Amino acid sequence: MFDWNRIKLIAAREIRTRVAMKSYRISLLVQVVIVALLALSPILIAKFTSDDEGPTTESILVVDYADVDAALLTEASLDILAVDSDTSYDVAIGESEEAARSAVDTGDVEAALIVNRTADDLAFTVVTSSGDAQSGLAQLLISASSVIAVQDKIEQTGLSAADVQQVFAPPPMEITASDPGATTTEDEEVANIVNYVVAYASTIVIFMFVVIYGQWVSQGVVEEKASRIMEIMLNAATPRDLLAGKVMGIMITALMQFIPIALTVGIIGSLQTQIGSLFGLDESQLFNIDFGAIAWSSMGWFLLYFTLGFLLYGALYAGVGSLVSRQEEVSTAVAPMTTVMMVGYFAALMSLQNPDGLVARISYIFPGTSVFVAMLRLVSGNPEWWEIALSIGGLLVAIVLAMLVAARLYRVGVLMYGQPPKISQIFRLRSMQGVAR
Repeated sequence: MFDWNRIKLIAAREIRTRVAMKSYRISLLVQVVIVALLALSPILIAKFTSDDEGPTTESILVVDYADVDAALLTEASLDILAVDSDTSYDVAIGESEEAARSAVDTGDVEAALIVNRTADDLAFTVVTSSGDAQSGLAQLLISASSVIAVQDKIEQTGLSAADVQQVFAPPPMEITASDPGATTTEDEEVANIVNYVVAYASTIVIFMFVVIYGQWVSQGVVEEKASRIMEIMLNAATPRDLLAGKVMGIMITALMQFIPIALTVGIIGSLQTQIGSLFGLDESQLFNIDFGAIAWSSMGWFLLYFTLGFLLYGALYAGVGSLVSRQEEVSTAVAPMTTVMMVGYFAALMSLQNPDGLVARISYIFPGTSVFVAMLRLVSGNPEWWEIALSIGGLLVAIVLAMLVAARLYRVGVLMYGQPPKISQIFRLRSMQGVAR
């Protein structure tokens, strides 16, 4: 059985040693600053885009040489064609074509519409500063001219203005997707993007933390073997306690670096409205998304799967690291585990576009890869309850097996100092089991 008092002492030693490192504190500070900027990005986007958005007004000068009914040349004739709700049109009547061209040239108005009559038909000239017929305003004036021409012809037939207005009244129009359930609002689209980013970022962080801190476990074991400190520690604790204490201590060290980052994201996400007001933004200018809820819920899943994943791989890192005696041999020794983790990472990348696909489902259940695919499935996908239970249960079983294997590797690797043990020796040295008790 484990001696938890010894395990706590060993874990506390690992924590003190790692936290005292200057590189640890600097990296934590840098990561918190970067994450804070990322958490503030929705507010910054709203701030910079709000300066460019808002209703605009474009001035149009109309010169009428055709004695068209003035009602046909007012804003109503143009606004009926304007689909951009943020743009309004100020239509004024000009005196001459020369004055209108000069006003466009000097920038006093954005465009001019010259109306002439040939026989019974109207003729139009659109004047813009660039003369580009493909510009949005030019296309609007061309469409408006067609409406004015048709309205003029109808009036010549003797219909009343009310009849003309009824003829051109826009019909009820609704735009829907082929699947009504697929229709999403802008806020929903942004929420999907946020979930995607959170899931992808969490996958990267889990992968990096498991690899980096797993290497710490292996390198720490090798360092203790090389300095012969482990021989002294074995007089006070069993190899099993040393293994558990080292893995737990470094895992807590990793969590101590992650928790400030997670808290930064959660707090900034929860205070989007208050922080936005400091930037001069009101609530309507911010995305109608509860970033705080997304951050806090994601944090819970992250902590769960990171803890399970690190217990699984951390134990194996410690066991494999105990089998070598030099730092140069660590990378080669842990290569099989790195390969499994890379498979999980690439499975996560393949699942980005389809978090409910076959690859995501299978890799989410398999313990070796579920750690890296879990956040994509949980945040961006729709896993069934039994998939979550099977994934967590599989990890717990894998952790127990990994601990048993790692304890055997650790015990043999420690006792056979300076002699790289063979695989047959690892499972044959029954007499060493008493040392672990």
